[in-house]
Amino acid sequence: MTAITRLLVFLSIFMLATGVKGQGTCEVLIPRLKGTYTGECQNNLAHGYGEAVGEDYYIGNFRKGLPNKIGTYKWSDGGIYEGEWKKGLRHGYGKYIYKYAGKDSVLIGYWEKDIYLGYEIEPPYVVEYRNNVGRVTFSKISDKGNYVRIKFMRGSNEFTEISDLLLQGSSGSENTSRAFTAFENAEFPFKGKVVFTAPNAFHSATIRCEMRYRILESGSWEVKVNF
Repeated sequence: MTAITRLLVFLSIFMLATGVKGQGTCEVLIPRLKGTYTGECQNNLAHGYGEAVGEDYYIGNFRKGLPNKIGTYKWSDGGIYEGEWKKGLRHGYGKYIYKYAGKDSVLIGYWEKDIYLGYEIEPPYVVEYRNNVGRVTFSKISDKGNYVRIKFMRGSNEFTEISDLLLQGSSGSENTSRAFTAFENAEFPFKGKVVFTAPNAFHSATIRCEMRYRILESGSWEVKVNF
């Protein structure tokens, strides 16, 4: 075996080992992309950077056989999407060019699970006003449920030495217990206000604290108010 022959054999083995394969051994799970695939492969699925050609065309990143992260998709009808993907769906920021009434139209903005959300995405919560309040942390506990629970924090510890507590909410029923302060059965978007007094960090004076906020996304929420 000559040196050139040995080199060609080595290169063939290397290309197979690194996953540069055809569609027969490295599958793309989008039916309209089934045809030929060139690119990285893992567990017989397109995984990494690659190019798939079928009825439609895609070049970009794959994960477990599906477009993922960044890529460009061209449909057979002429539509083109360039942007972010997740599990084979447009998800994140991107640009979609398509034909409408015989003319090119463009959508630029954010997608979620293949649904266009708009040029800008309104955040799920907003702090509209605060006085003597530092960091405010919003945590969505679950997509299910409909409550807003409030905890008062001093540093990393919950603080209970508050007085003159006033809670206002646009919906739901107020529930104040030893465990938490909350609005149960809230409807979203929810608008709330919290007013209370508490000793300052040195316990040398009493301060009045106030926060006004909005939560736009439904679910079960915990709001930590640090002061």
